[in-house]
Amino acid sequence: MEKNLFFEANQQLCNTLELNVSLKNYFDLMIKYLPMDGIFINKYRPQYKDIQFLAHANKSTAEFLEQQIPLPQEYIDKLQDPQRPLIHIINDITQDPVTNYVAPKVFPDIKSIMLLRMTCEQTHLGVVGFYSKKAAAFNAYHAQLIEPFSHTFSFINAFHLKNRNQLQQHTLADNPCSITTQTELQFGVIGAHGGLKQVMQQVTAVAQVNTHVLLLGETGCGKEVIANSIHQASNRHDRAFVKINCGAIPESLIDSELFGYEKGAFTGAETRKAGCFEQANGGTIFLDEIGELPLSAQVRLLRVLQNNTITRVGSTESVQLDIRVIAATHRDLYTMVLNGEFRQDLWYRLAVFPIDIPALRQRKQDIPLLIQFFLEQLQIKFNLPCLPQIATEQLTQLQRYSWPGNVRELINVLERAVIQAANKPLNFDFLNHSTILVNKVTDTTVIVDPSHVTNQLIPLDEMTKKYIEHALKITGGKLYGPAGAAELLDINPNTLRSKMKKLGIN
Repeated sequence: MEKNLFFEANQQLCNTLELNVSLKNYFDLMIKYLPMDGIFINKYRPQYKDIQFLAHANKSTAEFLEQQIPLPQEYIDKLQDPQRPLIHIINDITQDPVTNYVAPKVFPDIKSIMLLRMTCEQTHLGVVGFYSKKAAAFNAYHAQLIEPFSHTFSFINAFHLKNRNQLQQHTLADNPCSITTQTELQFGVIGAHGGLKQVMQQVTAVAQVNTHVLLLGETGCGKEVIANSIHQASNRHDRAFVKINCGAIPESLIDSELFGYEKGAFTGAETRKAGCFEQANGGTIFLDEIGELPLSAQVRLLRVLQNNTITRVGSTESVQLDIRVIAATHRDLYTMVLNGEFRQDLWYRLAVFPIDIPALRQRKQDIPLLIQFFLEQLQIKFNLPCLPQIATEQLTQLQRYSWPGNVRELINVLERAVIQAANKPLNFDFLNHSTILVNKVTDTTVIVDPSHVTNQLIPLDEMTKKYIEHALKITGGKLYGPAGAAELLDINPNTLRSKMKKLGIN
């Protein structure tokens, strides 16, 4: 190849960050040397078992593509062959089963094709396809022309895949399925640069020290995800990360589950068993719903935090631990301390570095990215040929919804919509009915939407009392601060306290 052509073609490939424009500039130059009708870039996605087309250019168009072609297992095995050539000329696509299966689904008139593999650090990124509508269009000379561009295509494709989300984020409102969310995952957290930016700054600050961490936030807001992020960013990331739901352990089994037991310690203890703390030795233990621990168990947990030792049930010997504790709760532990429901000394041990995780309604800018991420998961779960589509007005509806169940509710809503869609754009009108929250408090039903109240009314003070109690139940008794009852009710915390005192709410 002439040096001038190589430099000029590389310049056309690298003079823009828009992959489709870059591809079109390259096509317009190389069409003088190659008998092609078009050029495309795709990538093989082993985690999704498909091939995704990214961009395409021909004489008249330069476009991004968002088409995924699911692959049968026999074709996946062929693509994973490490002996695949750098350049593959297929002058009759019917002679190559994988190409014949994939390419015509996107470009029906293809008769012959020349494939250039893109790799980076021995990782297969995908292929550049030079195609013709005529059979037997390509030869060894054409392969020699494109071979020097393998590294250039690999570089711009890797750069594009890493930065595409940030470069095109503004398009999500029109087509939320037009971007990927992988670059938004810092430590595996969507919203790390958005609504969770402050949280992730705290994660970065505390990860490298061994301080105990207390995560506060509503049910379903992602406390376990943040706990895992702290562990992964710490120097303990290659050791165990043990998760315990304190509210799910019967009180009679707490000691044996957390601290383990010796052989013969009780009926059925046929062998020695290491408890959760011992299993996490050297790593991190995540105590979810710490507020559900009974006072008797809180005493024993405090001793572990003070001495860094545990004693198995049925033993008198202590086991030394090197462990980090991350605790989490949706309840207002400080109020529980005041009420004698949670030990004050344990509170001080755990709350050295508290992190408040905002509710989903407080970081609505993250909703489109969360939708994209979970739809990708649902596409795999239900083996869908392509990502489900969401119209702009439906996306707006999701962003306006209050999400009392937070991210966990969002996942359930998306799955329900996908099941009901039947290959149509997703519809979330059923959320309108979900906003009529009904909660039984004693023998009186609390109606949140007044338009659904019957002719049987109750005194206003009684209704106000039930409504405040309902808000306190949602927040786990938290009165003020992020996601507290005062914030939910849009009322000054002091005013709320006065109303509670007047109405006899403890």
